[in-house]
Amino acid sequence: MFLKIGIVGRALGLQGSFYVSGRDESIPSSIRFIKIGKTLDTAKDAEVLKSVWQSGRAAIVCSLAADRTAAELLKGMNIWVEESQIRVSEDREFLLVDLIGRDVVDVNGAFIGRVEDVLKQPASINIMVVNQDRSADVEIPMIADYIDMGFLRGEKIINLKVDKDVFGDIWNPRGKK
Repeated sequence: MFLKIGIVGRALGLQGSFYVSGRDESIPSSIRFIKIGKTLDTAKDAEVLKSVWQSGRAAIVCSLAADRTAAELLKGMNIWVEESQIRVSEDREFLLVDLIGRDVVDVNGAFIGRVEDVLKQPASINIMVVNQDRSADVEIPMIADYIDMGFLRGEKIINLKVDKDVFGDIWNPRGKK
């Protein structure tokens, strides 16, 4: 499975490096190969030649950009990486994709729904929870006020710290699925 890790940003210098937009941390050294393109299906393979933290932002040099002009042509393209290249400390970390498919239960143990997607919003990361008959969904912010953040990567349940009624008025109806 491929995971999107950012977007090609502004070119940096003359040797083909560019900023990676949409990231608040450096590119892990375990990532050696990426795909760059508008869609994953049309993305081209590239080798990461160098990754740095420059002026508070992630930046890389890859085999698709030999100079500044080539880097500028990639601007706005998505960057994907094979999930197996990402190293996660099982007892302290998780990937957002790990949350998809988990059941969500409220503070009383009542089933609310299942996580269908994880959305990175400008101010928060939200999980999209779909109810059992798939007739409605709700976005729940991934914050400690709502969610027990003590879960581990391999678990199948997300426990809320609040009653399901907290979200009662904000469910979005869906068309027939």
